[in-house]
Amino acid sequence: MNRDSIYMGIHNFFVSLALVPIVVCTFIKTWLSVNSTVSKANKIFSEKLLRMGLPEDATKTLTKEYASVKDYIFEGFLKRKDKIQKSNARKTGGLQNILVKILPGGQVFLRIKNSDDKDIKSAMLLDATKTFILLIGVARALKRDFYWVAVCFTSYVLYSLLFGLASELVAKHQSSSKGLLGSGITAIGESLSDTKVIAIVSLALSSHSILGAPFVPLYHVIPGLDFVEHYISGFGIGLFAVKAYRTFISYISYSKALTILGSAKLSHQISLFEASAELPFVCHSSIFVGLVWEGLEEIVEKFTPRVINLFFWNGVADILMNLLGALTAYMLVHHSFIIKKQENCSNLNEENAKVDLQAVKKASDRILTCMKDVIDSVYSESSAKDISKTVGTYQLKPVERM
Repeated sequence: MNRDSIYMGIHNFFVSLALVPIVVCTFIKTWLSVNSTVSKANKIFSEKLLRMGLPEDATKTLTKEYASVKDYIFEGFLKRKDKIQKSNARKTGGLQNILVKILPGGQVFLRIKNSDDKDIKSAMLLDATKTFILLIGVARALKRDFYWVAVCFTSYVLYSLLFGLASELVAKHQSSSKGLLGSGITAIGESLSDTKVIAIVSLALSSHSILGAPFVPLYHVIPGLDFVEHYISGFGIGLFAVKAYRTFISYISYSKALTILGSAKLSHQISLFEASAELPFVCHSSIFVGLVWEGLEEIVEKFTPRVINLFFWNGVADILMNLLGALTAYMLVHHSFIIKKQENCSNLNEENAKVDLQAVKKASDRILTCMKDVIDSVYSESSAKDISKTVGTYQLKPVERM
């Protein structure tokens, strides 16, 4: 790697670091406006059909179909139909599997039952972590240490819901959801179905509460242990952030919309930004979760003497350790030690291409403006009235003939 490549990589990192929150906030702001427009049009559409004499059930069905046009517009612009990954999440569905996954040893049992040897070691790590939390909770219950029992019970329930109930529900509904929601569900489902990633993430996150919640918290006894725990937790957050980012980008991309709009130069800039934004996204995710965690520590501190959070500087140090752990996870993933490289995550920095902040912002604004204009035209007040009149008349024709 020559000096120019290093310089370009550093430049692209800091530009993308600034762009990630800008692009995300712009998208959210636009999408909130779009949802407001759709909601108003849906109300007009529904009321018009009811006034025309359509049954309430038929009106609800037609209104739902009318609202779903937004999903088709979204997918038409942004969904990468040619680069969709094969989902690892299986529709094993049903309440029985959900309950089994919640139980200790449930992950391994289902794999043995289904003759699925893939990632069996990771499944064993998942179940071992959950069983360990449960056993320690029972042991502390015998000592009537209710705080520790509450922590273990909460950890166990959250762990089971996330990696048992959530993964099962996502696998069941991901193919039936469309648009932004469907893409998000698919990305989460793919991330939760990667047992190796989830096993490491769960072990990292659970270790913080396990070592911090005994009657005398271990980080009160062992100097510097709290920093180690934040580093481990940051590693788990970073690993999941990388997996979620790569999966979501494989389904959704601004470059497709720019190709449709005939902006090859901006499309290249967006593709370059998507390749460069992975590490900045991991950094932002780690800092965001760290701030939320420190806020929760401040709240818990009011209710128990076991948590002594010396905010401000202690909190800053904790967040920095989270970030360091996340960066370590990214480096391991970058060298394919945990997650294998994917074809759609090719590194465009090899060409020494430079991410242009203004070009990326212009591309993002152009895509969202174009998409919003299309949706606004479909869901304008006049369009809602015209479409409801056409649909209502068509639906009433068979009734009038009788």
